[in-house]
Amino acid sequence: MRSRKQAHRRSRLPFIITIVVTVLIVAGLAIWLLRGGMGMLSSTANKPGGSATTAPAYTLPIVEKDGIKRTSTVVGEQLATYDGKSWQPSFWAGMNLGATTPGHYPGELSPTKADYLRWFPEMKAMNIRVLRIYTILPPYFYEALQEFNATQKEPLYLMQGVWSPEEELIGEDGKGRDAYTPEITNAFKQEIQDAVGAIHGKVTIAEKQGHAHGTFTADVSPYVLGWVVGTEWYPFAVDVTDKAHPNQPPYKGKYFSAASDATAFESWVASMLDVAAEADMKYGWQHPMSFTNWVTTDPLSHPNEPLEQEDLVSVDPMNITPVKDSWTAGYFSSYHIYPYYPDLLRQQPEYKTFKKADGTASAYAGYLNAMRKHHKGIPLIVAEYGMPSSRGMAHYGPNGRNQGMHTEQEQGQLDAGLLKDIYDEGLDGALLFEWQDEWFKFTWNTIDMEPADRRAMWRNRLTNEEHFGVVAVEPGASVDDMIHLDGNTSDWSNRPDVTTTDYPDMTMQMSHDAANLYVKLEKKNGNWDFGKDQLYLGFHTANDGSVTADKAPGITFPGPIEFLLSIAEPSDQGGHIYINSAYDQHTYLYGYSRKEIPYDAKYADGSKGYFLPWKLALNRQLYLPQTKVTMPFEELEVGKLHYGINDPNSPNFNNLSDFYVKDNVIELAIPWMLLGFMDPSSHMAWQSPYKANGIAPQTVDAVKATPVIVAKGSSSAVQAPQFGSYTWQSWNEPVTHERKKKSYDILQKAFAEYTEPAKKND
Repeated sequence: MRSRKQAHRRSRLPFIITIVVTVLIVAGLAIWLLRGGMGMLSSTANKPGGSATTAPAYTLPIVEKDGIKRTSTVVGEQLATYDGKSWQPSFWAGMNLGATTPGHYPGELSPTKADYLRWFPEMKAMNIRVLRIYTILPPYFYEALQEFNATQKEPLYLMQGVWSPEEELIGEDGKGRDAYTPEITNAFKQEIQDAVGAIHGKVTIAEKQGHAHGTFTADVSPYVLGWVVGTEWYPFAVDVTDKAHPNQPPYKGKYFSAASDATAFESWVASMLDVAAEADMKYGWQHPMSFTNWVTTDPLSHPNEPLEQEDLVSVDPMNITPVKDSWTAGYFSSYHIYPYYPDLLRQQPEYKTFKKADGTASAYAGYLNAMRKHHKGIPLIVAEYGMPSSRGMAHYGPNGRNQGMHTEQEQGQLDAGLLKDIYDEGLDGALLFEWQDEWFKFTWNTIDMEPADRRAMWRNRLTNEEHFGVVAVEPGASVDDMIHLDGNTSDWSNRPDVTTTDYPDMTMQMSHDAANLYVKLEKKNGNWDFGKDQLYLGFHTANDGSVTADKAPGITFPGPIEFLLSIAEPSDQGGHIYINSAYDQHTYLYGYSRKEIPYDAKYADGSKGYFLPWKLALNRQLYLPQTKVTMPFEELEVGKLHYGINDPNSPNFNNLSDFYVKDNVIELAIPWMLLGFMDPSSHMAWQSPYKANGIAPQTVDAVKATPVIVAKGSSSAVQAPQFGSYTWQSWNEPVTHERKKKSYDILQKAFAEYTEPAKKND
């Protein structure tokens, strides 16, 4: 990976010109002092742990009044920055940035200064104007931001987040804990004070596992657009807090106070904002203040929400106000709002029927419209929104905005559509989630099949949460190191980890990376003709399969198989991966165990050869209390194979592609989890859930595969050939590269379009 160094050129002025310039500067400074408030704050580049040494290329205007500095403030219902003459409101299109890279977890804070110095120019080129981070990052992040912004006429602004004691608020039993518990409150106060010290470059933080530490010397306070304090509030913690303090007096602070009808939790949040404001004032600065919120704890009522915890409690920003005479930078609201969850976003009747000004229906816009009305008088920012370009899916959403199973082009178009909804409904900013894919992420319908301590080591194409980035992070040192499904087999000959099995009618090769097992089948005589032929591939991994398969009539395999791949034609309808019924975690969990989907007792015997579609659950059966409708169990056949080319340099690129056929060659990229793997980096697959009484790991030495070609519609007896076997080395540090997704250019144009303040809807 290359880092970009910004060069600064110093001009040499003749002596007489220098004297004239000096006089003018002094005269200007005198006028500035007499006017009492407007100045220029220099941006400097600090060495790690050292002092400012590099003269700035650009300076940033500030307002200073009564000893308080500001570069950003709230003007009415909008966030504004100072241009040297007046406050300029704007619509803030921005980006969320995670804190990790593949092979690492967030607490390791693995991105380097070189990473940040590479990413910042790419962000600016994408027309990103504000970057949101969730927690304190290492000192070199702030040094990199300071150095980069010194080269920019228009800086990359920062939304600084403060991580709340999330695990402590949830509690070990998951029932929620009282926020007023001293250890929780004190820990949060310290985190807030450290975060403020970090952005001002005036703190040394002791080493602590999972936290940034070191000496912070880079002052990036001029670039801070606002504070976003806390994380998504756990509803049971809010409920426990409110019930534990039914008569809690509203908080009255020096800078922030709670309204007379504020809940106990809202008063606690107000007190934490007051801590942040007081810490900011310690350095003579004020920045607009907000706290993180989300749909689950929004202030609106949603009687058709089927899950009680998703509409259990409210944390209302309107019940917290800045003290007018002491906090001039203002206050805004920030929410994480995705279109597909909770279910109220697609089931609440008024959202389902909502039409935008142009007459188009948008449930997401309906929710935004209601939120804008409730938050009248203060800016409203969508601090997270976005769509994943994942091979898997976790939830259906209205208007085709599903939580996964999108191409990169669709991701860009859908994200741009969400941005348009946010803007059209009069909100004041939209921060997309997220910059780069993060491999450690998990989601509800695959979490049981991934050990938590190994998720970061491999790229699970079925976990949607790993694919929200506009920058793909993929296996291999470069795009050229990957196997591409395109019919060109030269990429196979360059790999050191290919095994070859020779059969009378074809040659089979297998390889892998951190995302897929690859299979290439090359016919020796003639081309593939799926008008006549049907291809089956039996896979053996776990010693829990069968030598026959009802989905492959007449074929006897050389040993037990747990997975069966079938291709009847080169199209999205022509390929499937089926799973042996006794190995199928989906039917075991939701049929045998929970009785939520049809189940037959014969499925528990793997030797019988029953093979089922490979499915993921998308939603449990739910009752909608307002409309009195029972929504059926929702599931997705994720084993349905996608036909296409996966080479990003091809005009026909499709990131969802699983197989491609050209002439006498078939190439397949099979996501590891579709072959039962919980962690390919340590050779871990799951056992038969019926034998293990749940999803339990086992070590798998190899993947074995056997290919069979039969005439279409034939059920004549066929003996499949011997298995080809593939083994690989375990890994603990994946090799990866970055690639701008096809969504990048789409969003680059969209971000450029929305800069002026949005029109407020009545």
